[in-house]
Amino acid sequence: MNRLEQKVSTARRRLVLAKFGKALCMTLFVGLIVATVAIAVPALKFLEIDFQAWTYGWIGGASLAAVVIAGIYAIATAPTMQSVAAEVDRRFGLRERVSSSMALDKATKESDFGIALVADAEKRADQLAVADRFPLKPSRLGWMPLAIIPVLAVVLMLVEPLNKTTASSTAAIDPVEAKQVQTVASQLKKRIQQQKRKADAAGLEEAKEMYEKMESQLDKITGKKDMDRKDAMIAMNDLKKQLEERREQLGSPDQMRRAMSQMKGLESGPGEKVAKSIEKGEFGKAEQAVKDLADKMRDGKLTSEEKEQLKKQVEQMAKVLEKNAEQHEKKKQELQDKIDKAKKEGRGNDAAKLQQEMNQMQSKDAQMQQMSKMAQAMSDAAKAMKEGKGGEAADAMEKMADQLGDMADAMSELEDLEMSMDQLSESKSQMRCEKCGGGGCQSCQGNGQFGMGQGQGEGNGMGKGNGSGDRPEEEGDTNTYDTQVRGDVKKGKAIIAGFADGPNRKGISREDVKAAIQSTLNEESDPSENQTLPRTEQEHARQYFDSLREGK
Repeated sequence: MNRLEQKVSTARRRLVLAKFGKALCMTLFVGLIVATVAIAVPALKFLEIDFQAWTYGWIGGASLAAVVIAGIYAIATAPTMQSVAAEVDRRFGLRERVSSSMALDKATKESDFGIALVADAEKRADQLAVADRFPLKPSRLGWMPLAIIPVLAVVLMLVEPLNKTTASSTAAIDPVEAKQVQTVASQLKKRIQQQKRKADAAGLEEAKEMYEKMESQLDKITGKKDMDRKDAMIAMNDLKKQLEERREQLGSPDQMRRAMSQMKGLESGPGEKVAKSIEKGEFGKAEQAVKDLADKMRDGKLTSEEKEQLKKQVEQMAKVLEKNAEQHEKKKQELQDKIDKAKKEGRGNDAAKLQQEMNQMQSKDAQMQQMSKMAQAMSDAAKAMKEGKGGEAADAMEKMADQLGDMADAMSELEDLEMSMDQLSESKSQMRCEKCGGGGCQSCQGNGQFGMGQGQGEGNGMGKGNGSGDRPEEEGDTNTYDTQVRGDVKKGKAIIAGFADGPNRKGISREDVKAAIQSTLNEESDPSENQTLPRTEQEHARQYFDSLREGK
């Protein structure tokens, strides 16, 4: 190897070492991260290992693997001698002298031209300082493995490996408890599916989506065979929270019912049935009644007198609803002023209590907006009837009917929500019950509705004994009838409400006092009546008569 080849080999080694150093920074960084995670595993899962050997093994193994991988990469991607020669020409500005000399074949090298070219290249190569143009210096990548070292040190100080006792206590789950969780979750899932089908049949899309989401969450519980009671209770609380949030969104139609009940002096006429239905909360009947009135209005089946009565009734109802909506907004503004004043004066507790009241009032905003829309539709209908525009009045009443239909749907959904919340509470009681194992009994408020009998063994819910599965559906008579039950009035029992200290003393009844006052008013005073005076008055009387005797 001549001097020219020695210089090129030196440059090649330095290029390979530089590439090895950069690759080592990356591989060592990744290796230390993997080692850190592996060292933390014994704190999460019990492993029958020597923790010290485990730690040193991962750190040493990760470091060794990083060096090997970086070395293989550097060797595999090492440049050729010819490419390094071209790089030497470029960095030293030799105008391809070295690369041309390295590329000559044996015959060309022995020619006069080749000998002259090689001699010139070797002469220039003797003056080259390869280390200056091919330096080995650290780069910013060197900080990457150093950055993970503090994290590794913290993990080494804080990690406490699980021992066998701790691992067994945390991982062991009572199979009876897990089975009880599965039983309760499966029963609750069936009830939620029934509620979903009911919402789907009624066209309540939002309720259907909510029940579908709850069903998917229950699938997770039933699909996990080793879930304990605590985790299941947490999941049940999440379901309850969803139901409560939906109930707050819907609000309650009670405000409109109370508004109608406060209405005084409602004119008699065709709209009386609508007002009474709303007052009773029968929004479906109110919707149908409004639709019938709209059809009669559009077909001209209402007399002039009925139209006038209906107009007055609708105006009255609209005023009542508008007044309630305005009062609600006024109370909110007054409450907001009190909150601002309390905050300004630094009364944080008072402001927090007032804010709770504000939150309760704001939960009624949805029904108040519905009430305002209803009042607007009533006002439009009354105005159209006043102007003799029967078609426009009928259209406005159709809008009223649509809004009443929405309220009927909301009422139905609220009833379903209340039922679902009761079922959820019942399921939580079943999950804690030790008598029925989650099947449902009177102790956990199941009241026998899940097929609990008096005998032994499980059947299909149609006889004595514990029932399991769904009972077959059967048509039943659901008509109502009037009946009279005579009350059996008995003497009530005395109840001691408390005790009073002190001796017993005869008192004067109210009637005695009344009689005494009456007799005093009706009879003249008798001056000769003997009366026993108090001691102080006796002394005064004696002094008075003594002074009379002495002539004073």
